[in-house]
Amino acid sequence: MVERLGTPTVSILMTCYNRAKYIGVAIESVIASSFKDWELIIVDDRSTDNTYTIATEYASKDNRIAVYRNEKNLGDYHNRNKAASYARGKYLKYLDSDDLIYPYSLEIMIDHIKKYPQVGLVFCDHLNQDNSGPFPILYNTYQAYYQHFLKAYLFYAGPGGTLIRTDVFRELGGFSGKRYLGDTEMWMKI
Repeated sequence: MVERLGTPTVSILMTCYNRAKYIGVAIESVIASSFKDWELIIVDDRSTDNTYTIATEYASKDNRIAVYRNEKNLGDYHNRNKAASYARGKYLKYLDSDDLIYPYSLEIMIDHIKKYPQVGLVFCDHLNQDNSGPFPILYNTYQAYYQHFLKAYLFYAGPGGTLIRTDVFRELGGFSGKRYLGDTEMWMKI
């Protein structure tokens, strides 16, 4: 493994299990990002295909990429927490190993979270659900719950649709591990 130096702005966290068919394209989408101050942490959850081999090949070519392999299969949310434990960045950005990150998405999300240092979580969305004005929309706690429960599902974004302040994520203890609920539960806590 290549030694990682410095503190990146964002830690992109990619957990994987048997994603050999997709992981290369997912990694390449990170490399192609317009925002370059990142580290990519890949945590393989004991894949039985060559997912781990493919990931380590990328890591050998780019010192911003670190690859880890769990001793045993942890499952989805526990593996996400494991990936976050390696993070050195101020922000966490999850990217599933079978997804892509758009070239400008990190740049836009980081720009917005920096403008509002009190914010613990940023969602990306393609709709202005409540017609409150142009993006970004800054919700206080009451407004966020009101939006989610009485209008449209604000918290209904998977980990890949968010940017999280690392200190807030750690202070709250990470994901609970509850299947299908772990991410929404975390967004509500934040």
